[in-house]
This record gives sequence, structure tokens and C-alpha cells, in this order.
Amino acid sequence: MGTNNGCQPFLKIMPSILILTYSNINRDPRVLKQISFFRNQGFEIVLSSLEYHGNLTFFPIRKQKKLIFRAIKLVTMIFRLKKLRVWEFVRNSSFEELKNQSRFDLIFANDEETWPIAEKLQKLNPNTKLVIDAHEYYPGQFNDQISWSLFHKWYSDYLCETYPKTADFFITVCDGLARAYEKKYVKKALVILNTPDFESDLNPVPVGEKIKLIHHGIAVRSRKIEKMIQMMDVLDSRFEMNLMLMPTDLSYYKELQIQAKGKSVNFLPPVPTKEISSFLNQFDIGLFLLEPVNFNYEFALPNKFFEFIQARLAIAIGPSPEMKKILEKESLGVVSDNFDGLELAKRLNQLSNNDIFLFKQRCHEVAFQYSSHQNEKVFASILDVIGFHPQFEKKLAT
Repeated sequence: MGTNNGCQPFLKIMPSILILTYSNINRDPRVLKQISFFRNQGFEIVLSSLEYHGNLTFFPIRKQKKLIFRAIKLVTMIFRLKKLRVWEFVRNSSFEELKNQSRFDLIFANDEETWPIAEKLQKLNPNTKLVIDAHEYYPGQFNDQISWSLFHKWYSDYLCETYPKTADFFITVCDGLARAYEKKYVKKALVILNTPDFESDLNPVPVGEKIKLIHHGIAVRSRKIEKMIQMMDVLDSRFEMNLMLMPTDLSYYKELQIQAKGKSVNFLPPVPTKEISSFLNQFDIGLFLLEPVNFNYEFALPNKFFEFIQARLAIAIGPSPEMKKILEKESLGVVSDNFDGLELAKRLNQLSNNDIFLFKQRCHEVAFQYSSHQNEKVFASILDVIGFHPQFEKKLAT
């Protein structure tokens, strides 16, 4: 099915789901998993987001560039005008196009920006079921930034206080965030991990003369990737560093390249999301040192951690509690006592090639357990509770 121009309602011959997200879907592994699951369950899928390239019905969320809308946004944020802020965002979304479509059986709302859209669409048809997925703990997302804390935190607080309680299910990405939501907003969250597909064809690759470290992700200053580069000053000559980064902040990316000069550091071009785990398989140790500069960094349990597992890599991290809990439980690698990259480098220097290969084997043993197949059971239980079932009979639109 091609992109819908919004002029004609789509003909529904099967249960329909609207998936909302404030992201580029093609670069959002969590949303891609939702699409895959619901497609396999027989749903007609409609998407609305900032960007999408594919063959599903899609309605773009518009980013208004007109000065008047920028002014309205600024006023609403400065004076904390909750209802006007919601109106301004919904007005600039795909709401008008979506409300003219055939009713949706299910709405899956990712990212806090989309929650008001989902709630308003649900009100048009009370039989529509609503699932809200919080990818982050939004009130603590950028609490290391003064401007965000002054002008944006109140809005995240308002959205989290208002909209999850209207949903049939509320989901988040790890236990730490679930506890935080329940403590502050008295809304119990179901946990669906950011796990990728099970890579059944991959096996641990023996460790060669060079021990190949790999880190992948976006290049933003708050992640302090330079700490991982600085580890090369302490790591012995067996190690080489590989960085596969999306240069979100181009000036920062160039600074990292300058800092890496003269060190055994390689910068690699990014690969498509679905190819990450298979590409990483050639390396030895997945590296992620994330200083907890804000709440979400403190409780991070990201895609890359589980992609390391699927790639059958040993893992080296700082003491981030959600990652550390799994790493130590399953004996997948090493964790430092602090977020000083030099201390983690010393831990790595103590490993033999055989130690590293044993960690890789452990990742191989638990790869299925930490794959999206386990989350599909949670999705299926949600569908069962709200009245849908894994196998559907096609139904004609009335």
C-alpha cells in the first residue's frame, strides 16, 4: 500500500492499528519492532511520524516553520500554558488527516509528543484501545540542561500526569523507568525491553591478535564519547577502537576525529538498523561508557546493549545499573566501578583472549532470551487482555 494523501479513508478489511511516533521510523528500532509484530498479527497498519520511507500508509507530522507558530510555542513554554501548548502541537500534527480515516481498533502512541493526538483520536471512537509507550522517563530526559529544566520539564510533567492514566496499557523500556513512573504518577508500567530480532545464524568469532572494540550510536556531547577514545592511552597494544557513529552533532563528531589522531581508533560508516548485529559480529567487545548526567542516562538500557548480545560480543560498560544487572547476572563481560574510562581500560587489560571468548560464548547462550521473541509474548498478552487475539478473521468495513 502506498502513501495515503489524506483525501480518502482507507478501506479496512482487517483490524487496524495507528502507530504514532515523534521520530524517523526507519531509524527507530523499537517502532520497527512494533510494525513487524502487528503486521504478523494481521493488522492493517497506519503510521504517523516525522519521517518514514516505506510502503505503509503514512501521514507526516508537520513541523511548522511559520513565525507565528514558533511564537505561540515560545509563549506557551514560557508562561506554562498547558492547554494552549497541547492545542498548538495537535494543530500542527497529522490529527486532522487521521480523524477523517476509518476508525482505528488500536492506537499505539510512542513518545510523549504524540500522546495528546492519540487521546483525542480515541475520544472520537470510545471502542478504540490505546497503548502508550514511554521510550524515556520524559520529566528527567534533559534535566542536566538548565534551559530544559526551566521551560520544558513542566510540560513533560503535565503530559505524564495526564495521558498515561487514560491508556489501556502503559509501557516503558526498563525496570528503573517503570519504578520512577509508578512512584511519581501512580501508573504501573509494563516493561518491554529494546531487544532486537534473534540472530540465529551468528556465532562467536574467535579473538585474533588484535582485540577489536566497537561502540556505535549517535555522536552527541552529552554522551562524552571522548572518554572512550581516551581509554586508548591506557589500553595495551592488543586493542583497537572502532566507532560507528551517526554524526548528529557534526562539530562534535569532527572534534572526536581530531582527538583520535595518532591513536588506534577507526571511524566507520553507519549501517542500516536491521544490519547492526550481523555487522558487529566481526568485532570482539561491545563498549559503552555512559556517564549518568541525567536521569535517563543513569537508567539506560539501550538497543546497543542487546545488539552486542545478538552480535555475540563480550561487553564492557560503566556501572549503569540496568545494564550492570543483566551483565553480571549472565556473566557477559566486565563492568567498572566508576565512569572513568581509564579504570575500565585497566579492567580490559587484565583479560586474556580466552576470557573474552568465554564472554562471547555466554552471549551466544543467552541471545534468544534477550531477543524480540520474548517481547512478542508481552505484546500478545496485551492483545488478549484488550480483546484481540493472535489470529484474526478478515472483516469488511461497514
